[in-house]
Amino acid sequence: MKALILLPVLFAMQVLAEDPRVTSLVQQGDLAEKQGKARAALGSLRAAEAIEPQNVGVLLRISKQYGDLIEQTKVEDNAKRMAELALDYGNRAVQADGKNAKAHLNLAISYGHMTDFVGNKTKLEYSKIIRDETVKSLELDPKDDFAWHVLGRWEAGVANINGVLRALASIVYGGMPKASNEEAVRCFKKALEIAPQRLIHHAELAHVYTQMGRTDLALQEWQNTLGIRAQDADDENYQKEAHAALDAARKSGRGTEAAKFTSQR
Repeated sequence: MKALILLPVLFAMQVLAEDPRVTSLVQQGDLAEKQGKARAALGSLRAAEAIEPQNVGVLLRISKQYGDLIEQTKVEDNAKRMAELALDYGNRAVQADGKNAKAHLNLAISYGHMTDFVGNKTKLEYSKIIRDETVKSLELDPKDDFAWHVLGRWEAGVANINGVLRALASIVYGGMPKASNEEAVRCFKKALEIAPQRLIHHAELAHVYTQMGRTDLALQEWQNTLGIRAQDADDENYQKEAHAALDAARKSGRGTEAAKFTSQR
């Protein structure tokens, strides 16, 4: 269920620490993360955890670092262990502060990581948790564009799920939960209302429009990504995808819209 593998998000939240050592260690961890040094970040954050084991900001950061290490870990068993640790710390963060919107969003994302390492029945069970935790996050903070993005990814993933999983869901649960591409579009548009310069929202909206056969709208969103400065490697990859989509549309002669978009570049 690759469509339900959810991207990690940055938790740019202030850490309220009683011990100034914790604040310093978190700052070191955040700097290491910006430099792409997840293991170094973990070293600082685990040291902070040893001082304040219930600090939700620290727990969330540790969960994210383990999530980031999944793709960097080549051996599957080790990658699964990274996903399990991300989920463990995600659960601990929710237990430490059940009213923290980011904690619920992170937990949804952590379950999304785990779907790559479990069987089909468990994927379906995790799918429900992903949605429930994302909805809880939005109830606590409806202005979080990342939460709307994750909900959009869930809607699109479930709406376009493969036949094997759909058949299994019918047997085990009596059917798939309600989801649609139209609802995914609404969620991504909501994310864009909050953060119009977030490149990832435009790109994933383009994917949904493509799935719906709305090539004109997909091309418009791909064009939008090219007008935004890339912030990381993921943004750069989306922009490469945008160039490819626009070039393919121009070469195939798919109407005047493709020509208009490519001529703006």
